[in-house]
Amino acid sequence: MLILSIQRCTYNGSRLAVSSATLADTVTYFTNTLGTKTATIKTLSADKDLLNALVLKKDRQLAETASNFAKVHTVVTYKAEVKVDTVYVPFDNRAGTLPAFERSGAVFNKWYSFDYKADSAGIALANLSMQTETAIVTGIKRKWFLGKETLVTDVSNTNPYITVTDLKAAEVSVPTPWYKKWYVWLAAGVAGGFVLAN
Repeated sequence: MLILSIQRCTYNGSRLAVSSATLADTVTYFTNTLGTKTATIKTLSADKDLLNALVLKKDRQLAETASNFAKVHTVVTYKAEVKVDTVYVPFDNRAGTLPAFERSGAVFNKWYSFDYKADSAGIALANLSMQTETAIVTGIKRKWFLGKETLVTDVSNTNPYITVTDLKAAEVSVPTPWYKKWYVWLAAGVAGGFVLAN
C-alpha cells in the first residue's frame, strides 16, 4: 500500500511539474508555408480537475464561458494587438472650397488608441492600436440534463469592437482500438473464468 501511495505521489508531482512547465512556456513565432506569421506554444494536456485548478480558477471570464458546457474538450486563450502605423485619407478639395483649418490630438481608450491630425488637405491617423483577449472553448453542450449532446465551439472577445464574422471548427476523433473496448475485456474475462472453472 505504501509503495502504491509513493508511486501515485511521484506521478502527481511529475505531472504537475510538466503542467507548470507547459503553462510557463512562451509564445514563439515562425513564418508558415503560406508566408504568414504563426504563433506557437506548448499545449497543456489535463483532466477536468487539473484544468480547473491551473486554468479556470485563475481566469473568471474563461471559467464563466466553460461553465456553459456539459463537458469541455479544449480551451484556448490568447491576447492580440492590432497596430497600424499611419493611415492617410486625402480630401477632394480641387475647387478650394474647404476653408483652411488644422486639428490634432490623441485618443486613448481601454480598447483602442490613436493619434490624429486633420487639415484642409486630409486626415491622418497614426499609431492606431487595438487590444483584445479571446477565449475559445470547445466542448459538449446540451439544452437539458438528458438532452441531445452537441459539439460546439464558443469564441468570446473582451473588446466590444471586435466581432467574429466567420468560424470553422473541427475536432479530429481518434477511434478506440478494438482491444481497448470494454466489451472485449468483458468477453475475455468471461472466457478466462470459464476456462479456469473447468
